[in-house]
Amino acid sequence: MRSILIVLLSFLLLVIQSTFAHLVPLDMLVPSLTLPVVLYMGTHDYSAAQGAILSFIIGYLTDVFAGSPMGLHTLVTVAIFLISRVAALRLFLQGWFFEIILAFVLALISSLLILGFRALFDQDFGSLLIHLEIVTSRAVATAMVAPVVFKLMARVSLVAPRRRSSEGRVIRG
Repeated sequence: MRSILIVLLSFLLLVIQSTFAHLVPLDMLVPSLTLPVVLYMGTHDYSAAQGAILSFIIGYLTDVFAGSPMGLHTLVTVAIFLISRVAALRLFLQGWFFEIILAFVLALISSLLILGFRALFDQDFGSLLIHLEIVTSRAVATAMVAPVVFKLMARVSLVAPRRRSSEGRVIRG
């Protein structure tokens, strides 16, 4: 149930993001609204398999919405989930400040990975300096919306909470 809600929330966030991208004249002010969803799964109690599968689906949806080459955002989104999972294990930090910093750093990494793949395979890539300016401003925009998306994900997690069996093992709901 929780996985379905996460996919539906991600779809809704992608609709909002693409609508916002058409309304805002500056492309560099459009945040990635699904990146904080993936970060939340990586930094909270989601198994590696469940999080990777959900990240794959979210990345695929992002590819469909962005019109980018299939697999580009899918690969990067799963990689960002795994990186955030490692970061959560190493950095035992919580709170809105940590969410903003982690979202900024991983949004930069995500955008740089996408930029690198596009530079490798795109014939008409354009100026690297302009792309880096867009990457930085989008990372800031993503970091600013991250706490709001984290709160939405916390509510989704409350809808289908984990249960414990009589032996104390966690049963996923």
